[in-house]
Amino acid sequence: MDIVKRILVAGLFLGGVLCANATVRYMTVEHKSGKKCSFLLDDNPVVTYSDGNLVVNGSATTSYAISDVKDFHFTVGDESGVKNIESDLLRIINVDDKTIRIENAPVNIEVMMMNINGILVCTTLTDSNGTAVLTLPEHKGLYVLSVGMQSIKLIRK
Repeated sequence: MDIVKRILVAGLFLGGVLCANATVRYMTVEHKSGKKCSFLLDDNPVVTYSDGNLVVNGSATTSYAISDVKDFHFTVGDESGVKNIESDLLRIINVDDKTIRIENAPVNIEVMMMNINGILVCTTLTDSNGTAVLTLPEHKGLYVLSVGMQSIKLIRK
């Protein structure tokens, strides 16, 4: 196992060196089954080794048994086969259990979250990039998120 850790550390070091080159944009984990998962380097993925697993970002959903990993490498393009999101679409990203991030909204637009009874829970404005961060309410329930003229339903479990 010590050799696996050395290879992993060497790969991470090489990845750090490659990150200095602006053309490298993704880290791709290639499985022996042929499946590939790519991680955008701009998101600063954290790669660790724990209990025989390659773990990306400390999440159980991005944990891969070392025995199933064929290779991981750094590339210019996304190799996972997932198409890029259209730039003109409003994106709502679940950052963690308590936070969501709104991206690609109009600049300086009001973002509101209301409970099912129409009571305002929180509000903020998007920044100069059309981005806003909201802390989700502690209570479970149904909420409505409004970003300008668009609204979506959120369920807090």
